[in-house]
Amino acid sequence: MRENKEKKIIKELLRIGFNKYEAKAYVTLLRNPNVTAYEISKISGVPQSKIYETMKKLVDRGLSIAKGKKPVKYTALSIEEYLDRYKNDLYESIKYIKDNFKELEVQPTIEHMWHFKGKHQIHSKIKDMINKAKESLYLELWTDEYEKFFDEILKANERGVYIVIVLYGKTDKEIGKVYYHELNGIKESSEKHGRWLNIISDEKECLFSIMKPGEINGIWTQNKAFMILAESFISHDIYIAEIYKKFKKELDETFGPNMKKIRENIHIG
Repeated sequence: MRENKEKKIIKELLRIGFNKYEAKAYVTLLRNPNVTAYEISKISGVPQSKIYETMKKLVDRGLSIAKGKKPVKYTALSIEEYLDRYKNDLYESIKYIKDNFKELEVQPTIEHMWHFKGKHQIHSKIKDMINKAKESLYLELWTDEYEKFFDEILKANERGVYIVIVLYGKTDKEIGKVYYHELNGIKESSEKHGRWLNIISDEKECLFSIMKPGEINGIWTQNKAFMILAESFISHDIYIAEIYKKFKKELDETFGPNMKKIRENIHIG
């Protein structure tokens, strides 16, 4: 268990700017104070050809002190001060970039399409889109995703953002205008073909994703043609939801349950 914790700490140190030798040497120092560079190399696995350079960097960064001569011995210093400096420096860098980056940007219409793969990337982008929305949000999603993004959607609503949702499933916590997509067999179809999620923010950017077991992909864009497609997709499902709610009996009698007579001639999707 301790070994796993050390690996996790080393991994996190790499994320805040340490290289692998510095991370290994520093963790070794924490466990073994007052040791020589040779001993650190032997315990940590840092090559002897790299250990002196590595220790100098740790000393320069205020993470270790060197004492004595022939041999020099090293002791780790607390990482708290370093982390505070790192956090402050990072905050200042982020603030500077935010304040000044727009001066470098070219402002023509963005036509790129960005491909996102995996739940973390897609969910992170969706949250970003919801949090940045100023005027409107159109979402088509399932109950699981609605619950996941509920807090962000609620905050957008509190900011005065106009919200329209097409929901596959049920909720007793409605935000904005909610249309329920209630075609029979839709859950079974999603298990075969996957669940989809569609979001349009301020009519300026959209993200469409398909979530299948073991495979989640999404596309984000500000491309005009794709925006029209995404808007049409949501509008179409709003029409279906409202028509089916009012004329379910007549539709079932004419086209069969879940519009089977129409769907049986469609071999895509």
